[in-house]
Amino acid sequence: MPVTARPAEAAPARPDDLVAVPVRHWGRWIAAVAALVGLVGLVGSLAKNPNLHWDVVGHYLFADLIFDGLATTLWLTAAAMAVGLGLGTLVAVLRLSDNPVLYGLSTGFVWLFRGTPLLVQILFWGYAAALYKHLMIGIPFTTVTFVRFDTNDLLPASVAALLALGLNEAAYASEIIRAGIQSVDPGQTEAAHSLGMKPVLTMRRIVLPQAMRVIIPPMGNETINMLKTTAYVSVIAAHDLMSNIQDVYAQNYQVIPMLVVAALWYLALVTVLSVPQAWLERRYGRGTARAGHVPRCGGCSPASPACSPPPANGRAEPMARPMVHAEGVRKHFGRLDVLKGIDLTVERGQVCCLLGPSGSGKSTFLRCINHLEKVDGGRLTVDGDLVGYRQSGNRLHELREAEVAERRREIGMVFQRFNLFPHLTALENVTEAPVRVAGVNRADARAEALRLLDRVGLADRADHYPAQLSGGQQQRVAIARALAMKPKLMLFDEPTSALDPELVGDVLDVMRDLAADGMTMVVVTHEIGFAREVGDTAVFMDEGVVVEAGHPRTVLVEPEQERTRAFLSKVL
Repeated sequence: MPVTARPAEAAPARPDDLVAVPVRHWGRWIAAVAALVGLVGLVGSLAKNPNLHWDVVGHYLFADLIFDGLATTLWLTAAAMAVGLGLGTLVAVLRLSDNPVLYGLSTGFVWLFRGTPLLVQILFWGYAAALYKHLMIGIPFTTVTFVRFDTNDLLPASVAALLALGLNEAAYASEIIRAGIQSVDPGQTEAAHSLGMKPVLTMRRIVLPQAMRVIIPPMGNETINMLKTTAYVSVIAAHDLMSNIQDVYAQNYQVIPMLVVAALWYLALVTVLSVPQAWLERRYGRGTARAGHVPRCGGCSPASPACSPPPANGRAEPMARPMVHAEGVRKHFGRLDVLKGIDLTVERGQVCCLLGPSGSGKSTFLRCINHLEKVDGGRLTVDGDLVGYRQSGNRLHELREAEVAERRREIGMVFQRFNLFPHLTALENVTEAPVRVAGVNRADARAEALRLLDRVGLADRADHYPAQLSGGQQQRVAIARALAMKPKLMLFDEPTSALDPELVGDVLDVMRDLAADGMTMVVVTHEIGFAREVGDTAVFMDEGVVVEAGHPRTVLVEPEQERTRAFLSKVL
């Protein structure tokens, strides 16, 4: 029986020869082609429709009357949006105020101008003279008058239209801006305050640039809507583009061609406005996406010289006045007592490690040191000075935020969640506070920032945004940012708890270098090995009290308290 030879099998493709083929969504392509054909058909039908009278459209498209109305529309839109944005920002900030009077007034403003129809508001301002023939400036509830105006002279149609459009827009803009401000992580404000930034500077440089990512798209819609809303002002004899179009077709009866003229101009204006909106979205969207793969940094470069020269014999010796001194510090949130009379002293140059279970009050106490949390009782000083208060007798009077900001400048803080400013590069994060708060020359601040980034092993990441850095790299930038203000005390709030285990070492190496250079540090940590190796004092806290404090070799190796031994048995 003859044997038939089997065809030779094709050799398997090598991995280099394999090509990935994406899924073909044929239904989407068919729908897209159908939509395109329909669009072309519609455009062709309109172009050939004799009832559109394209000759009339061409005649009036660039007519002087149309340009006059166009100028009014642009002027009203620009002015009303300026009023709306300016007043809306103020109202938004007041809506976030803790002052009940300011909150009530701003809420009432939004309620009134958002709750009544715009047409009613335009008519009210247009006919304000029917309510008040004269407007006066004087002393309320008396007959004393300083200035007196005729209402019709003070509020002509154009001013009345601007007031109506601007105030109405402010009510809507305030809610958009408030939503943008509230979308910013509160940690950003805390980080700015920890660098000594005052509230206005924090809002202008840190909060609003990030809030703009949320604010710009809806405000772009508001601007485009304002272009068309200006047509309402015709009810008080103001003439914009649409009202002039109506005047023309009321005379020549060419309604459809004149509406085409209006549509073409509005589309042109919207197209032009879309360009700056897109540019603003790109500008304020910087740092929101990872620009390709950024490898994790394997470790720090050799340490550069410290910010402050270390003492001749290494770690600074204790002096008469401690760096941090707490006496009976108490803090409560509602009915929950978080700190129940903390007594603690940290000498200059020492590293104090706060240990304990979650909820024991460690982070709260740390935040009280630089007044991110306000104490409810007791006394807490940094380098002999109260932070956030002045003492008068047996009372502590809270300082104004500007005074608190001045005292925070010498206290650096590193947060558990990094709290880098995402709209700034690593270099800009480090230079922001020295330039804006301390008034350092920008060139000098840049040179110092590059030195600090090199010190933490990130000189090659200076132009990267936080989203392009690993967690460990972000935390090291945060340390460099805090050091840029040349603090005399550094606070670390669980700086490694949010990191992958393999990244913890990089951050701890930087902290070891700081300790070796004599920096006074208070560290909330769960890194028992770090506390034993670097710490001068270990403090174990539980349920808002100091259970045990002393040298790490005593507290961590041979603790005296049963609660300390129970905790260490679970974490070691």
